[in-house]
Amino acid sequence: MAATVGTGGLADWSRIVVATVARGVVAALLGLAFWAVAPAVLGWQPTTVMTGSMAPRIHVGDVVVSRPVDPLSLHQGQVLLFDDPDQAGHLRLHRFDAPGVDGAIVTKGDANPSADSSPVAREAVHGVAMVRVPAVGLPVVWAREGDWAHLGLAAAALAVLLVLTTLDSALRRCASSATDVDGDASPPGGGGSGGEPAGEDEEARLASPTTPRRLHRRLHRRARRRRTTAAVSAAVIATSTIGLMLPAEAVAAPFRSTTASPTSSLTATTVVAPTALTCTNTSGSSGVVIGWSYASSEVPEKFELMYGSTVLATTTAGTQRSVTYDQGALLALGNRYTLTVRTTLAGSWTATSTSTTSVQVTALVLASAVRC
Repeated sequence: MAATVGTGGLADWSRIVVATVARGVVAALLGLAFWAVAPAVLGWQPTTVMTGSMAPRIHVGDVVVSRPVDPLSLHQGQVLLFDDPDQAGHLRLHRFDAPGVDGAIVTKGDANPSADSSPVAREAVHGVAMVRVPAVGLPVVWAREGDWAHLGLAAAALAVLLVLTTLDSALRRCASSATDVDGDASPPGGGGSGGEPAGEDEEARLASPTTPRRLHRRLHRRARRRRTTAAVSAAVIATSTIGLMLPAEAVAAPFRSTTASPTSSLTATTVVAPTALTCTNTSGSSGVVIGWSYASSEVPEKFELMYGSTVLATTTAGTQRSVTYDQGALLALGNRYTLTVRTTLAGSWTATSTSTTSVQVTALVLASAVRC
């Protein structure tokens, strides 16, 4: 008997610990969601970061809250939310890099090698970034990209978490029921209804075999209702979170800067694109080495590793024939990306390879890794 009681006590304590931890995690998630949307009441603007051009300070899926400011008070170094000058109806979140012509602002993404090509009018600035809430906007990113697998897993995890918060509810209800029964007991020497002695009424209650069964059935019905409510609440919370954050997006796409023509004599030449791209996993780290061939005697200014129009990495010299890339934060976890290499002779003289290679961002302990 003693062993049985000890085992039951351990199981009850395990349920209490798991439920308490689950409630703590839910409270933390609700706190993050609160900081992501509550500042809107003050007129501040929450936006979900959709790209990685502001890494490593700001990542994809972060929610950044911007405070409206006087356009004349803007200065270098501030992270600004403004109307995208290259895509009407879109927002961009980049850093104030340098003053432009006629009071305009030149911006730049922290992860981009060069400043944005289009200056920004001060009147187009919505505000200055003040609060960053990490990762809480990832469901928005997944929904926009159609990544229903990650979105479904997140919703399922939230539902499981909410169900876990009710693991100790039966214990709490039993304790409450026991307290109620003790409180309803007639005082010693008191009479029951109709003037019957309290002792007889107590014996009648104890002799009734249906009372424990009814109590257990009632507790089980309540437990089922609570579990159903928890699952429905998970769906409502997930849907509400996405609905609150979908209207505002901060797209931070990189743009190549323009340069003045060199003051030298023109020489006819052809920009040669790299060929035969290769991908090799680095040993003992979380990156890859992208290599290529270059069949020209003309030494370029640099080579750039590209994903679409996004510059992922740049060589330090035109004589290099490989580059190491390990910045997994610029790409979304789990997807495979097709990469190219671009030759840059000078300014906008470029040629992009038709040969490609691909990489994938995989999970690593407390981080992400880029692998071939």
